[in-house]
Amino acid sequence: MKRAVSTFKPSATGAIFAEQKRTCVDKWYGHLLDLAPIYDWSDENPHDGYSGRKRVAHEVSKEMKELPKVEFCSLWEVDNETRPRYWHDDKNPPTYDFWSPTALEHRTDRWVNKTLVERAEREIPASSSEADKSTMLNDIHEECLVLQDEALQRAKKVNWFAHCNMMDILPDPLREKVRLDVFEDLHILERQQIRSILREWVPEKYRLENAPDMRKMSMDSPKHRLGFLDAIDKIEEQFAGEATGEKAQALKTLADFYRRQVHPYPHITPKAIAASNSVDELEQWSRDLFYYSGDSMIFDIWRRAGEIRGDKSAMTFADQIQAEFEDQVVDFNEEEREFFDLFKKVIPLTEKEFLLKQMAENPVLEETLKHSSDIHILEEIEAFYNEHIEAEKAIVDTLVSGKDTAAIVDEFRAAGAKSNAHYIAARKYKTLAHELNLLADKHPEEFASFRMKIVAMGNHHAQPNAPFQARVVLGNHVFDSLITVSDHVSYDEL
Repeated sequence: MKRAVSTFKPSATGAIFAEQKRTCVDKWYGHLLDLAPIYDWSDENPHDGYSGRKRVAHEVSKEMKELPKVEFCSLWEVDNETRPRYWHDDKNPPTYDFWSPTALEHRTDRWVNKTLVERAEREIPASSSEADKSTMLNDIHEECLVLQDEALQRAKKVNWFAHCNMMDILPDPLREKVRLDVFEDLHILERQQIRSILREWVPEKYRLENAPDMRKMSMDSPKHRLGFLDAIDKIEEQFAGEATGEKAQALKTLADFYRRQVHPYPHITPKAIAASNSVDELEQWSRDLFYYSGDSMIFDIWRRAGEIRGDKSAMTFADQIQAEFEDQVVDFNEEEREFFDLFKKVIPLTEKEFLLKQMAENPVLEETLKHSSDIHILEEIEAFYNEHIEAEKAIVDTLVSGKDTAAIVDEFRAAGAKSNAHYIAARKYKTLAHELNLLADKHPEEFASFRMKIVAMGNHHAQPNAPFQARVVLGNHVFDSLITVSDHVSYDEL
């Protein structure tokens, strides 16, 4: 039986329902409030259920103590990396950090000036008033600037056309790299090679090449700096006879300005550095030279500062860094090369290196990887080399654990007994320990010089074929452990 509408008396809740006018696009979810108790209104992160147990305080402190020491940069070193080079004065900013005209703009500027003079002589009547002459001269100048702007726009479009059609212009190896990768993600040397090829492809009159800049040439080359200073002196002497009174002062101001542009720190000389007794002054000079051109006088400043403080280690450090600065390509002699071969072997192989090594030793594996479509075979191969890679890493972890020698030897033997892959990895590092011990006893001086050179190679990012600094640290650590362990792990155990 249906209830009559008049007999329905809305309660307080019903009044709320009655006031809410809802349509198909205006939904109300108040009826879900009864489900609220099933939610956990605590402060716990719902994702914690999927992660492992959190470490307690004493576990965290223990892990922190076992972490390797990290040498953080000082604020000044960070500033050196982030601040643009060649910035020595706000009144004389670096050229690359601001808009600087190209050689084409210089050339079109000269064309504008020449055309303006020729057309003004030819088109402006001599009998015109000064106002008419100014108006006509301004119109001619505007026309020339419009033509100059059109020429620059055409040049930009041609250069952009070359950049957008690299796949049709570049030769084969670079074409494939551009096709498969973004230009900005390529190696800097490849990008430079691509730019040079595209620049050669663009006709000469459209090339946007940087105009020679006096300041940057002076920063990069002391020879050019002396040449520019000599030219400024000659020009000042040439006009000195004509300049009198205020003109002489203006000539001197202009000459000093250009001298400052070319050589802003004439007071920093080897003689002034040797005579200085203030560490603060020397520090400021080293910063000035670093921000300007990175002159080798910085090393003289460091040596002088070490001499003032009586710190011989600072002077030795300055000599070592200067040697690396002057000869950045570190090379090994014959004995040191043997240590370097061992050094490369003690670093655990990556997946790619291990696979390449296996393919070189087993041609059948290479053919299988290239032509097999059986996913089970490929998975077995992957599981095989992953097992050996993890085993090598486990053995290296025991060597660099930082424990005492007896504990390292026990863990080393225990790790080698875990599986066949661990046994092979342990046998490899036993062999390396034996070879390293023999070589180090035979050539102790070469071993010490090798250690210094490998550290220098890791510090130099420009060194060709140099290992990364992290690999250098790891390799040196493993070398130390292998020499320590070699007397306790018998070669006959193999």
